[in-house]
Amino acid sequence: MKKVIVTGANGFLGSYLMDELSRRGYAILAVIRDRQADISKIERFASNIVFCNLNNIRFLDTLISFGDYDAFYHLAWSGSSGNARKDYTLQLQNAKACADAALVAARLGCKRFIGVGSIAELVHEKYNRMDYSRPESVACYAIGKLAAEYMSHCVCTEQGIDFLWGHVANCYGVGDKSENFVNYLIQSYMEGRIPELTAGEQKADFLYISDVAKALVLMGTNGKAGCSYYIGYGSPVPLKDFVIKIRNLTNPEVESGLGIREFHGVDVDYGEIDIHKLNRHTGFVPKVAFDDGIRMTIEWIQNLK
Repeated sequence: MKKVIVTGANGFLGSYLMDELSRRGYAILAVIRDRQADISKIERFASNIVFCNLNNIRFLDTLISFGDYDAFYHLAWSGSSGNARKDYTLQLQNAKACADAALVAARLGCKRFIGVGSIAELVHEKYNRMDYSRPESVACYAIGKLAAEYMSHCVCTEQGIDFLWGHVANCYGVGDKSENFVNYLIQSYMEGRIPELTAGEQKADFLYISDVAKALVLMGTNGKAGCSYYIGYGSPVPLKDFVIKIRNLTNPEVESGLGIREFHGVDVDYGEIDIHKLNRHTGFVPKVAFDDGIRMTIEWIQNLK
């Protein structure tokens, strides 16, 4: 039986990854931040659960015996949404914890280290190096992910284990209680409020959370060592198209809110991203269409009220 270690196992993505790995017959050692965390969604999938926060991740090998692990999935990250993305101290701590996790993965006998990043890395890697750029404080999250990717890659190379990294596009779905864009729109339209949006001309891509989990599993099994992969649906279109779909599926009587605010962000240049590499290397094909994913998310949010 294949064995893996997953940090952040009880988080939004972690719980879906645990489910997907379990379906495929993996024995999973789940790493959870603390004993007060809710493990109800993942305890049936875990062969073992270990409690260790990010600040102490470098000591994880003192809590787990050396073993023949196929992969180490590092998902744990503090401050991935809201104002916490501006906290550069927190984001630097996350980057260090990721490099520590890569070192621990090698000590534990893992063959591969799979880190989870963001498409925001690809945006700010180029933009922040431009003369006269004006990155907002929320870019600290993307910069932290970049540092984590680069440093953990160095550690894996030095330690002689495979390194793989995923740049996840906008993900959403049932169970996400964060302040993400999709949740904001659904809740606004559901309550009859008009969200304050830009014109939405910039291109975007969204992927349902269960498909993100499938992509990560395929990366871990079939991905090529030393590669980074874009993880998205693979059909970027103007953001306004997604907004209109969400509005129409939630409450078509409410104005969309498009064009109220000016756009001051940074566009994703999909022409510079190999969005099909994951498919070529692993055979990944997304299963959940955007409309279907939004319907499921709407129903879940409605049931929370």
